[in-house]
Order: sequence, then C-alpha cells, then structure tokens
Amino acid sequence: MLNSRKISQLQGLMTYHPIANHIYKLLIQEQVIHSEGKIIFNFLNTSIEINDKSAFGYLFQEWLAEWMRQKEIKFRTTLNTQEFPDFLLEQDDNNIGLLEIKTFDYHASANFDVANFRAYCRSLKKQAYRLDADYLIFAYEFKNYRFKIQNIWLKKIWEITGKSDYYPVKCQVKQNEIVNIRPVLWYSLRAKYKPFNSRLLFVEALYQNLMQYKNTKDDSVDWLKEVKNNYLFHTGAQI
Repeated sequence: MLNSRKISQLQGLMTYHPIANHIYKLLIQEQVIHSEGKIIFNFLNTSIEINDKSAFGYLFQEWLAEWMRQKEIKFRTTLNTQEFPDFLLEQDDNNIGLLEIKTFDYHASANFDVANFRAYCRSLKKQAYRLDADYLIFAYEFKNYRFKIQNIWLKKIWEITGKSDYYPVKCQVKQNEIVNIRPVLWYSLRAKYKPFNSRLLFVEALYQNLMQYKNTKDDSVDWLKEVKNNYLFHTGAQI
C-alpha cells in the first residue's frame, strides 16, 4: 500500500503538503482576501506609516510567521534565512514540507523570482526533492498608506512556470545571461503561455534550457538523468 507521501508524488497529481494546505485553507477561512493593513515604523517614540511596497514581501513573511505561531502551527526556518525554503513544516529533516512564500503587486504581472536558474538546476542534482516544495503566493495592492490582499494561491513550481518566446522555461535574462526563473501568468485565462501540466514536463523543459543556453550546455548533458535518479533516491518515486 502506498503511504501519503508516495501518493502525493504520483506524476501530475496536484497534492500539497497537509500543513501547507491547512495554512492556505485557514487563511481563506479567516478572509485574508480583501483584508487590509498598514505598515508602521516606530523608533525613538516616533512612528511613521510606510507608503512604499519595496519591503512588503519580507515584512509580510515575518507577519505570516507570527500568525502561524498564534495559530499553533509548528514550523522551522533555516539558519540562513536567505536560503531555500522560507519555512520547513516538518520537525524532522525528511526533505518534505518545504514552503516558499511569494508576493507580487496585483496591478502588475507576477514578476517575482521563483529561483536563481543556475543555482536551482545545480541543486536538483542532489536535492531533487525540492521539486515537491509548495509555493504560497499573495497578490497585494498598495495604495494611500494601506495594503490589501487581493488573492492567494497554493501552487507547485510547475503550476506557476511555463515557456516563453525565447526559452522552454521562462527566465529573466540580462545582457544575454539567464538570471532567474520567472513565473508565467498562471492565473490569467488570456495568458499567452500556460503553466506546465506536471513535474516531469517542468524538469524536461529545464533541461532544454540548460542545453540551449551556451554557458551551461557543455556541462549539462547528463543533468536530466542525474535529477531523475536523485529524485528516485530521495522519494522512491519516479519524476
């Protein structure tokens, strides 16, 4: 009989970690969508309200951590808070329950960095379980010193990524150099490119990126095979 983890890893099945799913449903239940807030900075008995969205993502993640504590949702963070993932939902180091938090301006297209392209591809050769991470995504509006959460999604990486005009996986490109993996407009029915339908299609498209990109082509011939083998090693399942 398959255990819950094996079931969740069956190709194409959109199953999220139960704690991530609980967080998502609880936020919906508490009507986070359309709720408003403000950012206040207090120093030397002087308080100011912030009308700048540049730090919103980091501050909202800090708020979410405190909200989870108040809801008695157990989680951990990495020693280096800049490392993947933002939250570890399991108390044991079993490589599951990886949760990333992303935010973006509701009135602009989703343009956050999903991951650094080359670093992410390198990591999958030894940490292919990262493919099963959950992404909790918030779209916000910032206006007149107040912010409003306009929507929220719980997704897998292949559900928010897709191809572009130039590469099999959409990426940020600067001076002909691939920098970061970027999302497609998964929430738009009018989007030119749709997200991938499975974990496997996403990984195969990443491989095509590596082989198409001049700076990674020569060192990536065996990349796909290595990632598939590593995923099987860690999970006991096929990508």
